[in-house]
Amino acid sequence: MRHLSLFFPPGDRWILLAWFCLCLFSLAVLWSVTEPLHGPYKELDPGVSKEVFYRQVFWLAIGFCALVAASRFPLRYLDNISMPLFLLSVLLLALILLVGPRIGGARRWLVLGPINIQPSELAKVTFILVTANFLGRSVEEGRGVAAALGSFLIMAVPMVLVLREPDLGTSLVFVAVWVGMVFWFGSVGLLLLGAGSAVLSAVIMFYAESFAKEAWLWGGYIVVLVAILYFVRLSIISKVVLLAVNVGFGIGIPFFWEKLQGYQQERIMTFFDPSRDEFGSGYQAIQSKVAIGSGGLFGTHYLQGTQKGLAFLPERHTDFIFSVVGEELGFVGAVVLLGLFLTIIMRGIDIGGSARRPFGSFVAVGVVTYFTF
Repeated sequence: MRHLSLFFPPGDRWILLAWFCLCLFSLAVLWSVTEPLHGPYKELDPGVSKEVFYRQVFWLAIGFCALVAASRFPLRYLDNISMPLFLLSVLLLALILLVGPRIGGARRWLVLGPINIQPSELAKVTFILVTANFLGRSVEEGRGVAAALGSFLIMAVPMVLVLREPDLGTSLVFVAVWVGMVFWFGSVGLLLLGAGSAVLSAVIMFYAESFAKEAWLWGGYIVVLVAILYFVRLSIISKVVLLAVNVGFGIGIPFFWEKLQGYQQERIMTFFDPSRDEFGSGYQAIQSKVAIGSGGLFGTHYLQGTQKGLAFLPERHTDFIFSVVGEELGFVGAVVLLGLFLTIIMRGIDIGGSARRPFGSFVAVGVVTYFTF
């Protein structure tokens, strides 16, 4: 038994069990996606090669080996080398903007012979480590808002570089992880309030300008904000800064919108209103809703999804694979799947709260925030 334990990672068994169940879930759904449609229909080519399934099996095996190896690497070593690793990832992000090949209008990969490396994936991990190191030391030294601002500057470096690739989705990961870790750090509620209200101001301005065509909606929000700030117990300087940040983000949205790539603008517009282009950019979102809705409570049953099987649902083996879960396994299957994710998230938060050292606590929260986002 002792020798057998060498092949399994130490740590929380609930997380390991949930991870194992998610692996089985992914393999089962991918097998379904690569199978021809069975039942009263003529057997059709699924349009997705079985290679997708076997590739997933291969990478799950590699991932498990990496999991076992990483679990035996002492956290104190990661603490000590977090800054060199972060600087290396920043260097690679800068390098990709200079020599990375342009693929699909973006520079995101470094090509080293037969190997393609995406530096932004490494940067996510090293950012969590270096921020955990920085905030952990700040806890021990009793620093407050200054530490939160310092961690923001750390976050801004990889975020801006990734945004330049351009990769808006990945750049937002850094913001989300930073917010989660700073929230865990505590004593900076005003900072998070300012960030949250600024995002709300930007969203309201965007909706007012692009959909409602009524600019007064954003003006109404600012009036309500002024009224709230009048009654809350904050210093005059804090109130002025909060108001200025909200106004700045709202006014800045039209300028930011013009800087986005065309496909990014289209994604955002379609997110708010898929029906504006039913057979173009909105087709995927509409078909995914049809697939999930057709599953009902218990689904159309495994291997019997018609949206998936008749290829009405594009990208069914990648971005929109959850639609297959909703169609074939129904509401019950979708809830079970989300429950597995929730188990990992909640156990990760518990680990962050019970960690003996601040570094370990912040690493746990950073990983959970990344996973959740």
